[in-house]
Order: sequence, then structure tokens, then C-alpha cells
Amino acid sequence: MSKTRVFGNGHWMNTFSHLEALTIMEPIGELYQAITRHPNGPLNPIIETIAECKILGRRIKSQYPSRSSLPADIHQSLPDRQLVDELIRLYFSTFETCYRIFHYPSFVMECGSSLNDAEACESSLLLQILLVIAITGPLHEDENVRNNVSAKAHTWIHTAQTWLSAPLEKGRLTLRGIQVHCLLLLARQVHRVGADLIWISAGSLMRMAMQMGLHQDPKYLGEMNPMLKETRRRLWYTILELNLQAALDSGMHPMIATGDWNTEPPSGEPDKDEGSNRESINFQPILCKSIPVRLQATRVINCLREEPSYDQILHIGNELGTACRDVAVAITRTSPTQFAASLCTHMIRRFPLCLHYSFAIKARANPLYTYSRHVGVEAALDIVSLLEDDLYSRVLRCGGGIFRDIITRAAMLIFLEFGADQEAESSMFAKKRDLARQEILLRDARSVVQYAKDRIWHGETNVKIYIFFNIMMAQVEARLNGVPEKEAISRTLHESVDEAHAILKEMVARVPDVTSSEVDSGSGNKDPSLDGFGVLDGDFNWVHDGELDFDFSDFQVLSQW
Repeated sequence: MSKTRVFGNGHWMNTFSHLEALTIMEPIGELYQAITRHPNGPLNPIIETIAECKILGRRIKSQYPSRSSLPADIHQSLPDRQLVDELIRLYFSTFETCYRIFHYPSFVMECGSSLNDAEACESSLLLQILLVIAITGPLHEDENVRNNVSAKAHTWIHTAQTWLSAPLEKGRLTLRGIQVHCLLLLARQVHRVGADLIWISAGSLMRMAMQMGLHQDPKYLGEMNPMLKETRRRLWYTILELNLQAALDSGMHPMIATGDWNTEPPSGEPDKDEGSNRESINFQPILCKSIPVRLQATRVINCLREEPSYDQILHIGNELGTACRDVAVAITRTSPTQFAASLCTHMIRRFPLCLHYSFAIKARANPLYTYSRHVGVEAALDIVSLLEDDLYSRVLRCGGGIFRDIITRAAMLIFLEFGADQEAESSMFAKKRDLARQEILLRDARSVVQYAKDRIWHGETNVKIYIFFNIMMAQVEARLNGVPEKEAISRTLHESVDEAHAILKEMVARVPDVTSSEVDSGSGNKDPSLDGFGVLDGDFNWVHDGELDFDFSDFQVLSQW
């Protein structure tokens, strides 16, 4: 390693190591050794001049714009000390259970000493504290706290992004810089700040980590204390997880393979807080075990060249099934908080859902793929059931990225189940079983509709999703009640459009720089896809949105529903 970085043979610093054995280099080598090993020798004036050059160089660099510190008053945006401590504890019992970024006792100790004089707090540590507060603020039981943190979170996120993105900043290549970057990606998803671009940022983070050698196990990098080794391993697998989840969301390649790192998984030993006998829940080791198969699944899911064979889907699906069972066992054994269990379940269950999704759709026309339909629906029900967790549902309602999962594949498979096999011959007992199952599906479908509405209240601006699920729900209920479907859909369409419009008007009224005339007139931005309510003709492509791409024509959803 050189300072905080690791270099391969392609780097210029390794150029000279190949010259050491050459005879022609001996005089230069002797002179270099005289300078470095005998600082008080005859070459001392040269050494002093070189040292002065380095000082002058640092002074020059300190004048660069990128070297500017954080905004002078940023520390004043911190909540009171008691609330900060509370939100830090909340962070470690929630997100840190799966995304291991810190060593709990060390971080708490650093925070305690630094917050006594927040104005003098080191920039990287202050950003860590602010981002932890931003991440857990929406989870607090007090609505005023949630609102206050949300009002400041965007400023903190942009401040952290600016600090990390400063050009030519080798000073950011530290473990603290890596930790800030990890927290920033989580905060951006929790608050929906560029959440659909996380994959790009995760790739930058991964390269930053590899430049620092996190993809190399610490045992190959010289002497380190055990806690530093463990921290490096935790961070590497946290970065792999962030990149993997982001790749799945963005429909892109994870851009890394298992042969690209040799870092051993972190230990399963929880951090102990010596002051309170507290032990943290740690799901990272069990998630690490499934990273290879989830990487493989993501590459198959997002492959743009060719459709995978069904045998390949089944093979990968079986391995994912084993991983899901391992996670379920780990959750049962550790008795974690409900939030920790929900987050871990969500992170693993979404992979079989995405893997089997296209074949679950095809199963409606081809019974060969019935297994995928079963796996897909079960995964969808598991993910929708996360809304029952009061704490986790808060981040599901306000977040983006992984936290927006429910209104894509999971919801679609649940709604499609209501159109299944209605004409098929079945026994009286089978029909009774189907009726009981429909009650569960109805409950979850209504939860999805309410969830889509709640997201608008929490800042979601894509009203088409809420409208779409409303009319799907209307069609389901019309079929079950034996009333005309088109009439029910038309009525619900008008009602849901009016309702979504009213919610957005109320939300805009809270923003002082948007005038009511702009809202009433639409500023000339009326969506032409709503003209004539083309949805009644079965054309659902209007649901396509820049952030959510529902191109149902690819799967011929409507013709099979």
C-alpha cells in the first residue's frame, strides 16, 4: 500500500521497483538511500529543501476551491444532543444490521467527544453524524422530528455529495470517506434524492474502495490491528451489497465478478458496547454467503443480449431459495428487531421475485412455467407484507430505490392473480381454497393501493401509478361482485385522478415558491396520454414514467389478465 491506496503494476509508482536490480541504477540507489536513511548527514540541506518544497506544495493545494471546508454554519443544523444520541442508537438497531459501516463502540465514542464542540468537529465525522440522522430521522416516532429532519436532509445530502465530489481530492480516499459515501447512498434512497441513479454512484464507490485495496483481504496488506481488518472487510461487503441492490433496481450489470476480490467475509461477532452490555444484530455474514448467486442472478435478469433458458432460471432460483431459507433461519435464531428482520428479508426476497417475474407472466399461457408463477407470487406476498411493519413501512412510503420495490413487480403479480384460471374446471373444494386465497390477495391488493396513495402524501409525484392500481383494483372488485367492468373502471379513473390532483395541490400549497395559478393551469404541461382516457381502450402504456417503466406490451399483461 502507498498511504491509503493500493496500486497494480500498471501504476507509475511501480515502474521503479523493476529497475532496482539493474547495475546502472546503483549510483542513484545509493544516493537515494543516503537521503532517506541518514537525514542528518552531509545531504541534510537537500532534505530540508525537499521538505520545504512539500510544505509549499501543500500551501498551494490548500488554495484550490475543492479544498474548501464544509459550510461554516453546518454544525448549527444538528438537532439537540439527546435526539442525536437517540437517532444514532436507532441507526445501529436498523440499517447497520445489514449494511455494516461502523464499529459501534468506536463511533459512539468519537461522536460523544466531537459533539461537545461540534464547530471544531472533523468534516468527515460531522458528515457521518448528519447522514446517520438523515437516514433514521424518518423512522422516529415523533412526527415533528420526522418533518424537521426531512426538511434538512436534502441540504445535508447535497453537502456530503459536494464534499465527496470535490475534484482531485485524494484526501477523500480514507475509510471515513468510504463510510461517508456508503451513508450517502443510503440517505439518497431514504429521501429519494437521485435514487434512480444510485447504480452510477455505487460504481464510483466500488472503484474508490478498490483503489484503497478493500477488495484485497487485509492479511495481504501488511500489519493491521484486528479492528481495522474487520472494518475493511465490513465496508467491502457493504459496498458489494449496495452495488448489487442498485444494479438490480437500475436494470444494469453489477460490473464485478466473484474473481475480482479475495476479501474474506467479516466475522459474525457482534459489537459489544462495554457500557451497556449491548450486542448488535449482525445479518451481514448471512447476506455475504449469497452474494455470488445474487450477482449471477442480477446478470441474468438484466442481460440485454439474450433471454436465459428456463433451466438456467430454475438452477439459479434453487440457489436463491436456499439463500432465502438460510436468512429465515438466521432471523428466527437471533430474534432481531422487526425492522432488521424486514430489511434483511426485503434485501434477499426481491431477487427470486425479479428472476422469476417474466416466466411467472408467461405461466398464464404456458403451464410449463407454473413453478415460476408460484415462486413469484409468494415472493410478492412476502414483500408486500413488509407494509405491516410500522417502522419499516415508514421508509417504504418515503424512500426510493429498493424502498420503492412494492409498486413494481410485487404489485403486478398480486393483481394478475385475480384473473387466473377463471374458466378452468375445478372441484368444489378447489374453489373454496381459491376463495380463501383470494381474501389474502384482496387484502394485499388494497394495501398496495393505499401504499401508492401514501407515497404521494410523502412526496411521490408519479400519480399515474396510484391511478393505475386504483383502476386495477376496481376491475378486480367488479369481477368479484359481478358488475360491469368498464363502468367501474371509468368511474374509478375519474375519482382517482381527482383525488391525486387534490393531494398534489395540497402538497404544493405547502411550498411557498409555487403559485396556485401554475397549479391550476398546469403551466402548459398537461399529459396528453390522459386525453380521452385512452386507458379504457386497454392501452396501459401511458403508465410509462421516467422513473418507473411499465411497458406492459412486452409481457402482454392485459391480454392475459
